[in-house]
Amino acid sequence: FEDLLKDVGGFGRFQILVHLNIFITRLVLPFHFLLHNFLGAIPPHHCTIPDLEALTNLTQEEKLMVSIPRESGGTFSSCKMFSKPQFHLLLSNSSQGADNDSSVEQCQHGWVYNHSQFSSTIATEWDLVCERKGMNQATATFFFVGLTLGSIFFGILSDKFGRKILILLAYILSLLFAVLSAFSTSYLMFAITRTLTGFGLAGLSIVSFGLSMEWVDIEHRSVSAFFGSCIWTTSYMLLGLIAYLIRDWRWLILTVTSPCIPGIILWWWIPESARWLIANGKTEKAHVYLARCAAINRREEYYSKMTPEVKKKKL
Repeated sequence: FEDLLKDVGGFGRFQILVHLNIFITRLVLPFHFLLHNFLGAIPPHHCTIPDLEALTNLTQEEKLMVSIPRESGGTFSSCKMFSKPQFHLLLSNSSQGADNDSSVEQCQHGWVYNHSQFSSTIATEWDLVCERKGMNQATATFFFVGLTLGSIFFGILSDKFGRKILILLAYILSLLFAVLSAFSTSYLMFAITRTLTGFGLAGLSIVSFGLSMEWVDIEHRSVSAFFGSCIWTTSYMLLGLIAYLIRDWRWLILTVTSPCIPGIILWWWIPESARWLIANGKTEKAHVYLARCAAINRREEYYSKMTPEVKKKKL
């Protein structure tokens, strides 16, 4: 097959078009790899004090001083509050702390968040801070669990049913569950859809990468791999810019998943792997794709002059 691939062009315009078609949409996976850094970002926060606004004669700093204990570094605690206001702390000559240890308790009425950096994250959406901070970190784990399971699933099925149809399935699953995760109404829904998003993206990465490499001759595979690495690096840089411009976690998910849409639209053009077709006895269909490859690489005349016996021998 390698000899036949060289005859039709092992790395010509056809292969470049395949790579552009596939790798542009592969921006999605590296986006999602680092996405949790922004989705789960925890902005500065402190306990909600229901009676705080009633203290109209105090500045914001003074309100916090009588309501929120300080940490050892001097900053206000993010997870604790005084059970009752400690007005004596406002005295300039007061060196004593709270009345007693029992006056400090965990936040009872939720949290107030600083939205100067992020307008909304999953941490602010479902109060995944303090004792619930582990639930925030778990969502990243769920994504990679889905990624692992998807790698196994798509790896097996792509060998059985072909590369092209599995790429379409991966596109649809990735887009569907990413959109559902963006519209999650509960933490449980988000955790499940985030896991399934990873499942779909695993197939998109593994199958598309395999397909692109199977259309390249051995001599140029390092070039193909380098191009793929550049896509990952570009994605990482773009994600920072996108997250800077889009501060809401729901819109951020929708934005970084949007390349799946042109991927689905352009899917019809993606060729099936000729290697896979030949390995599964579908030589006639393989020749159709090889002829297309030869035409785009301007080797059509050379390929058409080959006798069936020569083609069969090269296979």
